[in-house]
Amino acid sequence: MKGALLAAVAIIFSTSQGAPIERRDSDYISSCGNTWMAINDVKTNHGAIGRVGFNAAVNSFCGKAAGQKLGGKKYLSMATRVWFSYGGDPETTGINGYVYFEIHNKQDSDHVVDGEKCKEHLKKLSAEDSKCYGKDNKDTKGGTFQVGNSDVSYHALANKVPPTFDSVDKTVVLDGAISALGDGDKGNTLDPFPTYAFNDITPVPCHSHNDYTRDTALYSALSAGCTSVEADIWVHGDKLTVGHTDPGANGPTLQDLYLNPLQKLIDERQAVFPTKPEQALSLLIDFKGNSDQTWDKLVAALTPLRDAGHLSHYDGSFKQGLVTVIASGNAIQDSDVPSPIAKALDPASNPSRSIFVDARINKDMSKFDSSNSYYASASFKDAVQGSSSAISGANLQKLRDQVKAAHDKGLLVRYWDIPSEGLWQQLVDEGVDRLNVDDLQDVAGLDWHL
Repeated sequence: MKGALLAAVAIIFSTSQGAPIERRDSDYISSCGNTWMAINDVKTNHGAIGRVGFNAAVNSFCGKAAGQKLGGKKYLSMATRVWFSYGGDPETTGINGYVYFEIHNKQDSDHVVDGEKCKEHLKKLSAEDSKCYGKDNKDTKGGTFQVGNSDVSYHALANKVPPTFDSVDKTVVLDGAISALGDGDKGNTLDPFPTYAFNDITPVPCHSHNDYTRDTALYSALSAGCTSVEADIWVHGDKLTVGHTDPGANGPTLQDLYLNPLQKLIDERQAVFPTKPEQALSLLIDFKGNSDQTWDKLVAALTPLRDAGHLSHYDGSFKQGLVTVIASGNAIQDSDVPSPIAKALDPASNPSRSIFVDARINKDMSKFDSSNSYYASASFKDAVQGSSSAISGANLQKLRDQVKAAHDKGLLVRYWDIPSEGLWQQLVDEGVDRLNVDDLQDVAGLDWHL
């Protein structure tokens, strides 16, 4: 009878691959997390960018935790960088995130952390016989490992954002578990904005399409390295609210989602991407309402960034700042020969000439140049082809002609409405400057020719 009971317990705690884990009074995995993490360090983007795996993160945490005395009922915690693979090939799919480590001492007495035991326990979560292991892509969901009749437990759980407490790459002792940063009732942003989170990010030329719809506006795009983001804005009194459809006067604001975090990031780090301090971020603003009214409100909202000298501007030639603002949508007078709205060309309405517009690459561009424009954009389906097949023949020549025409004017090329991710690499290879992206995790598979 006793043998049958043990066999049943072993079956209950079997892994997803069928290898049994025997549940004992000590030393067992009690649960797995929800997000797949690469186990080993990997290089993405055709070997160009290094990413941190779970086991390296374990080594970092346990090295810092070793020898520390943890009082009764206390938590020893740390968050550190890890590569989320989302259950795909970690060399071609993923995004930067964090793994939250915790050692929970459930005893009344003190517990001294043994660094080697710490590594041993946490790496059980990434072992091939673990129920938290993914055999297809050699990744792990992390989880909880119980030790010593559940007197001490080791936790490793993924989170897209850093924690509320100052515990990134440093250990802290707390009365409870660390929790993730939230939005502070300002929409899908992080408050306070974690400027340190981008210290290790390599910028790449992707454009975060409808960025405000992501789990976390701006933060998610910067975590993927995207050097361009997009926000649709509406005027409500003195507010510029953000949304694909009008969110109303109580919707999230451009200041809360983008302008204030960027100001904080640049003031504290002197860069948007500290790994490449000269790299600017393009902020594409899609006007959804009255163009003149929206323009005036945007000019006012940009005053702090402009006064601090952070905005790109035109002064006889294009002068690169750390943020380049591009007005699109109703900021363009659309016709067979489109042009910027009058306010874009009026120095009194465009102080320092620090707001540029989005030229139409598939139409007559005679009224656009680097003095008033930064991007040259169009729907790919309208401008080149609606098919998801490889671009060839007359369509390929059309693409090359459009790219050359924009580059001859000193403008960067961007297409939206791309019918398939299968075209992404060809567009990059053909000189498209900003790749319109919906699924951020998929940019890891591209060769950006860095």
